[in-house]
Amino acid sequence: MRSIDPADAPLPITETGYRSHFIAASAVAAAGGPVAYVDVWLTAESETPAWLEREQERLQLPLF
Repeated sequence: MRSIDPADAPLPITETGYRSHFIAASAVAAAGGPVAYVDVWLTAESETPAWLEREQERLQLPLF
């Protein structure tokens, strides 16, 4: 998995770039399809305290 825009930015659903995720087809359909499901999933995960902390550390410039 990798982001398109911005290119190769970390994703909040994986620390390694790989993720296995099994879900019922009915849940994906209820979300409006695969793209809508992943969009909601990424949005939800990007609002967690753990992700916000990791992202802040990534964006912080080193002092030394």
